[in-house]
Amino acid sequence: MGRRTLVLIVALLLAAIAAFALWQFMSNVQNEAEAKLEYRTVYRSTDLIAEGTEGSLVLSQERTIQDREETQFMPDNAIGSDEELRQVLTGRVAAGPISGNQILTSDQWVALTAEIKPLAERIPEGKQAITVSVDSVRGVNGFIEPGDRINLIVTLQSAISDFVQQTVDSGVPLTPEELAAVEAQVNAGLLTRFVMQGLPVLAVGTEIRPEEGVDQNVTVTTVAADGEAAPAAQNGGILTLEVTPEEAERIVFTFENGSVWLTLVPADFVPVPTVGVTRDTLFEEPGVGR
Repeated sequence: MGRRTLVLIVALLLAAIAAFALWQFMSNVQNEAEAKLEYRTVYRSTDLIAEGTEGSLVLSQERTIQDREETQFMPDNAIGSDEELRQVLTGRVAAGPISGNQILTSDQWVALTAEIKPLAERIPEGKQAITVSVDSVRGVNGFIEPGDRINLIVTLQSAISDFVQQTVDSGVPLTPEELAAVEAQVNAGLLTRFVMQGLPVLAVGTEIRPEEGVDQNVTVTTVAADGEAAPAAQNGGILTLEVTPEEAERIVFTFENGSVWLTLVPADFVPVPTVGVTRDTLFEEPGVGR
């Protein structure tokens, strides 16, 4: 082994020893620093919690996670135990939006300013609640609010139209005579008419019709299964109506078998009898030939 090789080996050994010594020194410094740190239990949000979200909903959906945080980085009033978490969130709502992974504190939650009764206690005797869904166009562009009244307009088409669609989908063409005969039957069965008028709206989304004389200024946010807040436009198309058992049956039949539009009516609206519109009467003057 040459002298140069020996010197190189010794230099490498000394460099390795020096590197190990430096690593050991830094590790000791880090361990000493960590030993002086004080950690405490905290709770973080697993996702975005929208303003107005009920704390009990957050608890039931397990949208919090336990973690540890160094005390110097903890915000004031941080929630530090499961008991405190349940005590703070129960019966309260989020005062503002809480971002995902944010440490939960007691001042993020405020008490409800009014007692909110369950929906079942707001339904008058002999009535029922039923929920329907419409898009923004058919649902008056989301202007319907709890406490309003609405009318339902339905367009019903005879079952023969389903046969026509199935024939088209199958690719089997109809002869001109067959097509004319089927079209006549479809036209005869096509009718647009008010099916019910003046139905009271109990709730829109999860915003319930306020009681008379009660200042209810807290809106509870609907949260989807994935934990994200439901868009306001979507909530505006989900209506819970106050109806009789017979009206409930008619509503279900209407939505299952027809194309439905809603109209919004004033508080002093009085139902008006109509005969509906068919293709044959569409272009007649109102009240003529009926």
